[in-house]
Amino acid sequence: MFEDKTVFVIGAGASQEFGLPVGWDLLKEIRENSWFQFNRTAVPQSGNRKIYDTVYGKYEKDPDALTAVFKGMADIRNGIDSAGSIDEFINRHCDDPIIAEIGKIQIAHAIVKAEANSNLIAQKGRETDGINWDSAENTWIAPFSRALFDGVRAREVDTLGENIKIICFNYDRCIEHYLEYAIQKAYRDVDRNHARQIVRNMKIIHPYGSLGSISQISFGTPLEHVDLYHVTKNLITWSESVEDDEMVRDIQGAIREARNIVFMGFAFANQNMGLLSAAVDDDLPYFKNVYSTGYGLTKDVEYKLRSKITHLFASNSADQKYHERIRIMYDVKCARFFKEQLLNFVA
Repeated sequence: MFEDKTVFVIGAGASQEFGLPVGWDLLKEIRENSWFQFNRTAVPQSGNRKIYDTVYGKYEKDPDALTAVFKGMADIRNGIDSAGSIDEFINRHCDDPIIAEIGKIQIAHAIVKAEANSNLIAQKGRETDGINWDSAENTWIAPFSRALFDGVRAREVDTLGENIKIICFNYDRCIEHYLEYAIQKAYRDVDRNHARQIVRNMKIIHPYGSLGSISQISFGTPLEHVDLYHVTKNLITWSESVEDDEMVRDIQGAIREARNIVFMGFAFANQNMGLLSAAVDDDLPYFKNVYSTGYGLTKDVEYKLRSKITHLFASNSADQKYHERIRIMYDVKCARFFKEQLLNFVA
């Protein structure tokens, strides 16, 4: 069982362990999916057919709009290399609604495909298991779930996760999918519907949305069965403000009240840090402990990183008493980090 008021902040690096593309791999995939060549016909000679059919189905009766869409695709293909993410590229062109629209289509396509190809998907011939347990054992989610279940009796199963919060900046539903099946595996009398309700009751917040409810779009659904425009209704990009005031209050309240804050696979982008930033409260009766992966970073940036983290919850981001309680494991991925740091945030 985790300590009370432990908050997990999940970034793209945490989903990479499940086989989802991040960074350059994701940008390269989107760049290739934005390449359409037409040869005097309405049907492209090359390009992603699912994406083409999606936008053509919407704009087939509006040739000017369709032309604008594929010009936007060309802009993404030609310029995305200059951005750190598709969200950043969309934000750069925030005054162009076409870029936002087709950028979301690209995101939806990439994440739906990635979930279906995730290494969490059950091995062929063992579909009833729902999860590739051997593969999941090499990620952080397996020890996370064991710690979540530890000390919770079967009659208390509905209380799972009530003392923690998860702020997941990723669009995928890997955490929800795994926990749904892991709960059934751990508690013999819990069926799928009950497990799904337990996960739904846990405080798992997606600030920028997700592909949607697993009950509506199953994890691993093949691309050909997914309406990408329907999925985009659940997505929010950096260029769009998070308008759910209740969710923002939940996020910032969690950071403000947390005893432990655990960052995994998180890149500390300014946009995301701003969303996490809580009202300053230096009068809490306890100090916060912060634990973080730092894969790809070095100690050269340690002071700046500690200051950014401290600024989330303290008036003086340079105060050494806060810096001393921040532990960063450099060049370590989430699975190893979680196993080595676990004792620091379990009860």
